[in-house]
Amino acid sequence: MPDADPMFYRQLLSSQLQEARKKAGYSQPDVAQETGWSLSKVMRLESGRVRISMTDLKALIGFYGLSAESAAELRRAAEEARRQPWWYDYRSLLSEGFQAYLGYEASASVIRNFEALFVPGLLQTEAYARTILQQSVVPEKDDLLDLRMKRQERTLGESSTTELRFLIDEAALRRVVGSPAVMEAQLDHLEAVSSLDHVNVGVVPFTSGLYPLLRSPYVIFEFAKVEQERVVYLENPDGSVILNNKAIVGVQRSVEDYLEAFWEVENRYAKPVAVWREDLTQVSVQISP
Repeated sequence: MPDADPMFYRQLLSSQLQEARKKAGYSQPDVAQETGWSLSKVMRLESGRVRISMTDLKALIGFYGLSAESAAELRRAAEEARRQPWWYDYRSLLSEGFQAYLGYEASASVIRNFEALFVPGLLQTEAYARTILQQSVVPEKDDLLDLRMKRQERTLGESSTTELRFLIDEAALRRVVGSPAVMEAQLDHLEAVSSLDHVNVGVVPFTSGLYPLLRSPYVIFEFAKVEQERVVYLENPDGSVILNNKAIVGVQRSVEDYLEAFWEVENRYAKPVAVWREDLTQVSVQISP
């Protein structure tokens, strides 16, 4: 696994605690009664919203009758969750949901990202990102820009072990953000980044027509450990929602549905950035307003 983020380990520990309790045949009220804790404390510990003390973890390990191996995994996750994440200095700017997102981003072995309206954040030039952030209502625009650039350094740098796969609808590349010059530089940047061994950037042209899950931007996180569930992050107009592999969205739409849609679009419709640009004539005119 890449250098996993403490927030990732907090989420992992949350899942492990819930699984251990269920395997032992206990409900949350059962745990509260046996330990003398309040039910709200048990729920907070399992939600991952608070850090569990090693004393409380030891009590749960004994109550659930866990094996030495399982107990060691829980202790390691708890210890890792207590570290400060690399983005700690920016924590006051970030929602709880986005903190979890950064944890997944820093810990995933594979990240798949589809965007229909804008260039994905990890691929934005500084000028493009600055223009986008200027339209936001948050006052800390410079700090958020700095955070975005540091995320790029971590994921796009030579030391990164994360496989990155992006799909961008042509609409996002035809939309002029800032100026035609900013867009030209952005397209050049996409071509340069797509040449990296661990990065793949595909453009879905207008000629593809309607294709699976066109309306919703999404990010799929996969992890090196087989038993760790995939996670999908959906960014909706009314906020952001993080789902695990067992969750559904809307009418029975699972995480696997998003993965299958990504594979289909990537293999059936998408073109490499360089090929897409070659298909256009006079690119500077094409992206002008």
